[in-house]
Amino acid sequence: TPAGPFMLTSQARSFAQQSRLAITLAWVAGYTNIVSVLSCGVVVSHVTGAASSLGLHAVKSEWPAALFIFYVLATFFAGAGLSTLLTETGRRRGWESIYVLPMAFETLLLSVFAIGVELHDPEATAAGPALWVLTGAASAAMGLQNATITSISKGVVRTTHLTGVLTDFGSECARLLMGPAPHHTRADVDRPSPARVLLLASLLGSFMLGAVAGALAFGAFPRWSMMPPVAFLLW
Repeated sequence: TPAGPFMLTSQARSFAQQSRLAITLAWVAGYTNIVSVLSCGVVVSHVTGAASSLGLHAVKSEWPAALFIFYVLATFFAGAGLSTLLTETGRRRGWESIYVLPMAFETLLLSVFAIGVELHDPEATAAGPALWVLTGAASAAMGLQNATITSISKGVVRTTHLTGVLTDFGSECARLLMGPAPHHTRADVDRPSPARVLLLASLLGSFMLGAVAGALAFGAFPRWSMMPPVAFLLW
């Protein structure tokens, strides 16, 4: 039987289990991302825009800015790599809950981010060393979460960015609108899936709900705004 509310065990393979896990964590990414934007002015849940900015800064010879963007990419990469190291460690040692350790590290990283947000002046955007610490912790946590959920779902779902989710959502909706394929076609490959559409819609909703909650929390109690997702992950 899967252990805990997240079902972070080696048996968390069914579509229902993967869906529940992804939906319950997508809001954490949306929440963390908006708090990072409001406190640091930096997006941390995905790196597509950061990679584009890196190229732009390099062309303009804006090397300090380019170095910082590279740092954001590197910390996301490091978080993803750490997730695999921790997961494989648990797998090779025969642990039942091989995904608990990476999620515990995500909690630790977001705790560092939360403490930084608490100590930082909420009226100012983070700069200097504080900017590097805050964005590094948050970006690494997002890379770690994304890699962990990708591993659990065998690459089926992602929780920290919506590009792939929205792409799949549009594709699945089109298939549903077209209806079942004729019997002589490969319907087993392209069969529309209402459950898949519901999952993708739920991921979109969960991420956006987290963003709204994060914005409201930062406006109401900026110094403590990261406490809800940290408490949720601890639970």
